[in-house]
Amino acid sequence: MPEQDDSKREAPISYRPPKELRAEFQQRVLASGLSTSAFITKSVFGRDPPRRSRRPSVEHEAVAQILAGLAQVRDELHAIAIHLGEGAADDRALIEEAVRPLTEIRALCFKALGRKP
Repeated sequence: MPEQDDSKREAPISYRPPKELRAEFQQRVLASGLSTSAFITKSVFGRDPPRRSRRPSVEHEAVAQILAGLAQVRDELHAIAIHLGEGAADDRALIEEAVRPLTEIRALCFKALGRKP
């Protein structure tokens, strides 16, 4: 019979917020983008977690959803521009003018995420 290693992991420290604060606690953890353990460590000791969070913060998720919506609107405007391709140049110019702010908003979203467009 092989020898067993007596070095066991330490018992975890458990935290149960009061019922009236539970929803706020969960909301703060989600908004931070950290795991619950990393959030508590940062809150109590003021230290950053030892490694980066694996899940994006709520703000990053919202920006990603905005990017997806912008891409869909741009694709639809592009389809309209192709359909109007046989039409007047004024119509195409209007579509291109409508796409320009979308491109700028897209670039700002990528910048907010720390990425390049």
